[in-house]
Order: sequence, then structure tokens, then C-alpha cells
Amino acid sequence: MLELKDQFVLYHGSYCEVKEPELAKCAKRKDFGQGFYLTTSKEQAESFLKTSIAKAIATGTIEEGQKFGYISTFEFNLSGNLETLIFENADVDWLHCIAAHRKKKMFIEVEREMAR
Repeated sequence: MLELKDQFVLYHGSYCEVKEPELAKCAKRKDFGQGFYLTTSKEQAESFLKTSIAKAIATGTIEEGQKFGYISTFEFNLSGNLETLIFENADVDWLHCIAAHRKKKMFIEVEREMAR
């Protein structure tokens, strides 16, 4: 399992450059709820980048035909107010967590637990 530590580099792929994440601009019904999603894999961020461009074109946020985007990098630093939830495997608990965040009121007990 991956261990979070100071100076860890994380990546975010998007149709626009992100220097400082703004949670208020983040979508609410994502896999693990509203938030700014990062990955340790630059390749995965590049994949997210392609999806972000396609969604932005579909919603009219950017012009059709834009084929470029940005991989923003962030350095992770431990802080006392960081809350984490770690799933060791893609098991039933992981699946219920994702389903509860994607569809409101599907797993109310999971949503309550996640809100703590």
C-alpha cells in the first residue's frame, strides 16, 4: 500500500491549469464526494485530462476542437487537519462508498458515515 509522506508529488489532469484548487467549483456527485481529485500516477492524470476536455467541450465550457490541457502538480505536505479514508481493496465497502457518492440516498448509512 502507498504511504503518504511529505514532499510526495501528486497530479491533476484538467482542460485548464489549476494553481490553487477551489472546492466550491468541484462537482458534488463524484466517486468519493465533492473534492479535488489527485493521483500519484502521471499517466492516470493524463487519462483524466482527456475526459476533462471531452466534458468541457460537451458543456460548452471550452471550444470544440481544443485538444490540449494541463497536468498540474502538487506537493503533498502532512497537516494535522487532514482526514483520510483508505480502502485496501476494491471490495464491497469501496463499491458502496462510490455508489453512495454518485447517487444521492442510495446508501444513506454510508453517506452518514462518510460525513463524520
